[in-house]
Amino acid sequence: MRRRLFAVSSIALPILFPWLVQHRLWAANIRDHIEAVRRKAPVAYVGVVREVNELSRSKLAIRARATIRVLNVPRAPAGRNPAEAALEYSSYDDRTPPLEGGPQYRLERGTMVLVFTDSFNSAAPPGYVLQGAEADLLRQVDVLRQRTAQLSDAQLKFNEITEADRQVQVELYDKVSAFLRSTK
Repeated sequence: MRRRLFAVSSIALPILFPWLVQHRLWAANIRDHIEAVRRKAPVAYVGVVREVNELSRSKLAIRARATIRVLNVPRAPAGRNPAEAALEYSSYDDRTPPLEGGPQYRLERGTMVLVFTDSFNSAAPPGYVLQGAEADLLRQVDVLRQRTAQLSDAQLKFNEITEADRQVQVELYDKVSAFLRSTK
């Protein structure tokens, strides 16, 4: 029995390992990185971090709150377009190292963010925050748009979205990209 298991695993591992590496299936929670996570968020906004406050600290994580000046709202409930948003998130620093697999963010004053969340005053679930300088954020959005537009039928199923969802997300990424290009 052990010989058979060894034989099967010695054949399967070299075949499956490159696929696992390519699809990063060893992540802490692969569900955090599928397009459905961003598609199902009722609010998506672009902003600049105005202020960051530490709420609590443990040996494992820092709980922080960022006040964000909202610059653009490509998705929100009708009539909602506030000037500011508050985002609670898990963070790290030199004394509190990042957790393997995250999701933790290190937001600083002046950082641009694209946030997918439940409301303009909420906590950041995994996979919902893109951050960086304006050019970095634009690059990240363009990559997401390209990947989403090129999803095969099998990848659509894996990402738990439909063709209609894909079109909605591509349009959202186009809006964000156009906004970021117009601010240069």
